[in-house]
Amino acid sequence: MFQKIKNKLLEFIHNTKAEIDRVISIVLALFVAGVLLPTALVAIAGGNYTGVDSSVKTIATILLPVLAVIAISLIFLKTKKS
Repeated sequence: MFQKIKNKLLEFIHNTKAEIDRVISIVLALFVAGVLLPTALVAIAGGNYTGVDSSVKTIATILLPVLAVIAISLIFLKTKKS
């Protein structure tokens, strides 16, 4: 009986450790993205677009940030499922 309880407890600790590691990695990735992404978006939006077609400017200033947010969301959705 005690062996069964011990095995269940060890299994719980092992599963909890894996989940904690996953949560820590997600938090660190969000922190890094939160620090770097605004800086990159400001640099893209504040770039010198003199002589560049207006469609290229629209892609660089509007579409790129939207795609970045979608990509980050997909990365974390894949992380959650696995």
